Amino acid sequence: MTDLSTPQPIVSAKGQVAFADETWSIDPKELQIFFQAEAVFWTANRTLKQWRHLLACSRLLTARLQPGDGKGGRLVGTTRVWSDQAYEAKLYDVVTAKDMMGLGIATTLVEWSLRHPGVGDVQRFVLETRDAMNLYTRFGFKRSEELETVHMRVDAAELHERGLRQ
Repeated sequence: MTDLSTPQPIVSAKGQVAFADETWSIDPKELQIFFQAEAVFWTANRTLKQWRHLLACSRLLTARLQPGDGKGGRLVGTTRVWSDQAYEAKLYDVVTAKDMMGLGIATTLVEWSLRHPGVGDVQRFVLETRDAMNLYTRFGFKRSEELETVHMRVDAAELHERGLRQ
C-alpha cells in the first residue's frame, strides 16, 4: 500500500526542508512574492485575488527551509494539484527556489501530489511544461503527441471578442 502521509524532510547544507499541505493556511501574498522572486514567467501577472481563487479550487503542497525552532520557515518549493476526483488530475506551479535546486524538492513534491488523498481515484494526471521535462518523464509522463491527443487552448479575451464571455 502506498504511504499517503506527508513526505519525510530533506536534509541539506542549508538546513532541513519540511513538506506541508498549506492549501488552507498559506498567505496568498507569500505565494505571490515567492513566484515573483523566482521569476516564474507563467505567474508574472497573477493578482492576489487570482491566487486566492487558485487556492480555493486546488491543493497547495509546499516545501519550507526550517529555522532552528522547526516552525514556519522560508518557502522553497511548491506545487498545486487540481482534481475532479474521478477522471483527471492536473499538476500546476511546480517551482523550486533557484538556490535549493538539485536537492530533490520538486521530485518529492510531484511524487507526493501523485499520491495525495485529495486527488481521489483518477484515471490520469496531466501537466503543461516547457522546461524540466526530464523530471516528469521519470514519473511516466509523455508528450501528448505520443498519446495521440491534441492539447487545445483558447484565451478568455478571444472568447469575449466572439461574444461567448462577458
